[in-house]
Amino acid sequence: MSRKTSQEESGPPAIKAKKSVVSSFRFAWEGVMFVFSTQPHMRTHAIIILLVLGAAYFIGVAPGQFLHLAAATAIVLITEMFNTAIERTIDLTVTTYDPRAKIAKDMAAGAVLIAALYSLIVAGVVFGTNESLQAALSNIRTVPPRPHIGHVMLVIIGSVLLAILVAWIKFRTGRGTLLRGGIISGHTALGFLIATSIAIVTRDLAVATLAVALALLLSQSRVQARIHSPLEVLAGAALGVLVAWLIFLWPT
Repeated sequence: MSRKTSQEESGPPAIKAKKSVVSSFRFAWEGVMFVFSTQPHMRTHAIIILLVLGAAYFIGVAPGQFLHLAAATAIVLITEMFNTAIERTIDLTVTTYDPRAKIAKDMAAGAVLIAALYSLIVAGVVFGTNESLQAALSNIRTVPPRPHIGHVMLVIIGSVLLAILVAWIKFRTGRGTLLRGGIISGHTALGFLIATSIAIVTRDLAVATLAVALALLLSQSRVQARIHSPLEVLAGAALGVLVAWLIFLWPT
């Protein structure tokens, strides 16, 4: 009788342990899906990460560098999930404004910012030292300034042209103002105009990578602040790149 009791006692815990492992994976997956379905900036991070990893694979970075890049981007997603969890927990326990709750939320958001900056540094090192990209960039012809117009003046002219285009698009669509909102992100467009201009003029891969990284950080901030959608930011980036190429590479 006691032997049977010991067998019965030893059986259920094994079954419970097995169910617990399966449930843990299921609950963890539900947590991941919840963050992606409710947090737009999490989806933006994921899209940028997929593009970066895809570009790294396409240009053939070394396996060790690819792992560093993957780890840095994974840290961004992990900190974003912790940030969301902290915000939800605070919202459950705090019903009125509390400066301590604000500090906790700001610290969690700061962790995401530090992770994003670290990932940009890793991406800059990985892409900046890639021989394939260096060779491709060195093949771009030297871009001389227009007669009597220096590079800085070209950037200023491009910025004015860009502001006119953005204002016209927002006026025609009836959405947003010159400095906020709208169907296209003007801040992102300006950031990518400057980044592309720097890449064309310097033809230095490390400098160009840093400039593009800063432009990406600017565009990500517009999405995270919920001022623009990822599609509006992408449209702004495309417009900025297009204007830069037109003012620097248009045949004279």
